[in-house]
Amino acid sequence: MLQAFDRAASRLSRNALLLAALVAVALVGLADKLTGFELAFSLFYLAPIAAACWYAGRAAGLMLVLMSAAAWLAANAGADHLYSSRAVLAWNGLVRTGIFLAFAQLLCALREQLDVAQRLARADSLTGLDNRRAFLERLQFVLALAAREHRPLTLAYLDVDDFKGVNDAHGHAVGDQVLRLVARTLLKSLRRTDAVGRLGGDEFALLLPDTNRAGAEHLIAKTREALYHAFRTESARPTFSIGAVTFMEPTHDAEHALSAADALMYQVKSRGKDGIAFGQEPPA
Repeated sequence: MLQAFDRAASRLSRNALLLAALVAVALVGLADKLTGFELAFSLFYLAPIAAACWYAGRAAGLMLVLMSAAAWLAANAGADHLYSSRAVLAWNGLVRTGIFLAFAQLLCALREQLDVAQRLARADSLTGLDNRRAFLERLQFVLALAAREHRPLTLAYLDVDDFKGVNDAHGHAVGDQVLRLVARTLLKSLRRTDAVGRLGGDEFALLLPDTNRAGAEHLIAKTREALYHAFRTESARPTFSIGAVTFMEPTHDAEHALSAADALMYQVKSRGKDGIAFGQEPPA
């Protein structure tokens, strides 16, 4: 049931979710008023506050706190119960507002920490690129989209040649700098619609949607030149082996697509490294 609610709430726009939360507050406030002071309804105000915090953010959650406090005050100010002083009603209202606010702050903080953790779980800690898991998920989605729209797609596998030698000759700190510079250069060289991931170690993948073989040859050659230009003043000047496969009829299997590009990259390795191999499925 909670999973169904999560899916439904996640599909709503922020404005639609806020409207639903406000309606829920109004209904709770109405029930609070109709049942009189003997029945406490404070707990039920927390549900719309929680929904706003979790799905619409901190600002929305704080707005629901104020609306819930106002609804409770309106329901109890008009109740038949006579308070010894209006100050008592005001105090009770402040206490409930404080409880609502503390609940909202804690829940919003939890959601923000969860979002950070999810981002970190999908990002490579050294370069900030998608890690293997995140890249494969993105690749799976783009492959399905390309297959549905009958558009070509190119996937490239890039390996930094003799990276172990870079670490041995210059140290691991320089090796890390090399990987970060590779990542920055790839991001700058490619289009906004493209994606880059670090698959592990010195291996990277480039996802080029809506790109046929001719377009891929031009773009990857330009990217390779950008990499060499980026390292022209560096102490370590690596070379790169790249395998790129263009899918004219994209497969739905991300692992198969990655393996095809990987195989082409190893062809370059077997021929002496520092080059590019292109392939196409199905062959032209």
